Amino acid sequence: MSLKIGTALAGFLTLPYIYLLGKELRNKWVGIIAFLFAGIAYWPNVISRVGLRFPLYPLFVAPTLFYLIRGIRQKRKNDFIYCGIALGLGLHGYSSTRFLPIIVVVAILLFLIHKQSKGIRNQTINAFIPLVIASFIIFLPLFKYALVNPDMVGYRMMTRLTSTEREITQPVVEIFLKNLWNAETMFFYSNGGTWVHSIPNRPALDTISTGLYLLGTMIVLIQYIKKRNWDDIFLLISVPLLMMPSILSIAFPDENPSLNRTGGAIIPVFIIIAIGLERILFSLWRVSEMKRYIFLTIIIGLGILFFSAGNNFDLVFNQFDKQFMAGAWNTSQIGSVIKGFSQSTGNLDSAFVVPSPHWVDTRLVGINAGYPTKDYALWPDQFDQLLMIDGEKLIILKPDNSEALNQLRIMFPNGILYNFDSGYDGKDFYIYHIPPKIFMDDSSIVP
Repeated sequence: MSLKIGTALAGFLTLPYIYLLGKELRNKWVGIIAFLFAGIAYWPNVISRVGLRFPLYPLFVAPTLFYLIRGIRQKRKNDFIYCGIALGLGLHGYSSTRFLPIIVVVAILLFLIHKQSKGIRNQTINAFIPLVIASFIIFLPLFKYALVNPDMVGYRMMTRLTSTEREITQPVVEIFLKNLWNAETMFFYSNGGTWVHSIPNRPALDTISTGLYLLGTMIVLIQYIKKRNWDDIFLLISVPLLMMPSILSIAFPDENPSLNRTGGAIIPVFIIIAIGLERILFSLWRVSEMKRYIFLTIIIGLGILFFSAGNNFDLVFNQFDKQFMAGAWNTSQIGSVIKGFSQSTGNLDSAFVVPSPHWVDTRLVGINAGYPTKDYALWPDQFDQLLMIDGEKLIILKPDNSEALNQLRIMFPNGILYNFDSGYDGKDFYIYHIPPKIFMDDSSIVP
C-alpha cells in the first residue's frame, strides 16, 4: 500500500503540469480539459496504481516539456534551467525516461528550423547550454554508477534493442516499422497483452477519448499546414517519440505496445484530446446566441466528460480489477491467514509456505502477514525443522503439491487439512494445521 500511495501521488502530481502545458500551447480551457481527461483516464490511472516505477516517466516528462516549450516561446532563460532540473531528476526514475534527452534536442532543432526562431537562434542555443549543465549535474550520481557498472545500467535497454538475450531473427527495419504501427494504433486498437498493468488487447483510450484524439490530431495537423508553427508539429511528433522505449523493443516485439513504456506519451495525447473537445465546445459556444443554447453547450461538455468518466471507471475498477485479481497470486490472502493464526493460537514463526514453481512469492506473504523481513518458504527437504518447533504449526501449500502433502501426513498424521476458498478459479490453497503435542503422565505422546 505504501508503494501504491507513492506511485498514485506521482500520477496525480503529473496533472498540474499537463494543465500548464495545455494552457501554454493553447489556452486555459485546453489545459483544464486535458487535466480532467488525464485525471479520469484508464491508462494513467492503471500505471499509477500498480505500485511500480511506471508513473515516474510521465511525472518528469510533463515539467520537462512545459518548461522547455515555455522557455522557447517566451524566451525565459530560467525555464531552460528548470527544464534541465526536471530532466536530470527524471533520468534517476523509470528507465524509459532515458529517451527524453533526445526529445528535448528534437524540440530545439524543430524550433531552430522554423520561422519563429528568426533573430533568436543564437539566444536559444545559448539558453540550451545551462539546460544541459543543470541536467548533467543532477544526473551525475547515476552517471558515476554507469561508469563503474555499465552492464547494470544498460542491461534492460541492450536486451530489448539487441540480441543480448534473444536472437533477432527478422530484419530490424521490419520489426521497427511493425512496432511503430502497433504503438500508433494502440489508442484505438490494442494496448498489448500485459495483464499486470493493462487490460490485454483493448485500446489504451476509451471510446470518447479516442474520437477526440483523432479529431485533435487532424486539427493540429491542419493548423501546422496553415501556419507552420513549430510547436504544432512537435506536439504531433512527440507522441511516437515518447513511445520509443516501447517501439524499440526489437528483440522482444511481443512486449510492444505497453502502457508503461509508452507512459510519457500521456502528456501530448491528452493535450491533443483536449484540443479536439475544446474546438467542438468553442464552435458550439460561438454559434450560440441565446442563453438556452449556451446552457446546452455546457450540458454537452459535461455529458461528454461524465460519459468518458463512466467508461474509464468501469475499465479501472471493474474490468482491470477483475482480470488482475484473476491473474495475480493471492499472497494477501495467505498472509492474512498467517496473521490470523499468529493472533490466535500460534505465532508468526510457526507458520510456513511450501514453495511451488510459478506460485506465490513467499517474501510477499511475509509483508502481508505483517512480518516484512521474513521469507516464509519451507521446502520439503526442510520439513525436519518442524520437529524442532513446539506448539501449533501451520503449513500452507499449493493443492497440486501432492508429494509435499503426503510427506506432511506421514510426519504429522494428526494434522488437519483445510481447503481455503479464495473466490477465484485456480487460486485456492491448502492449509495443513498441526495441533500441539500433548504429553501424558506415562511420557507417551498422543495427539
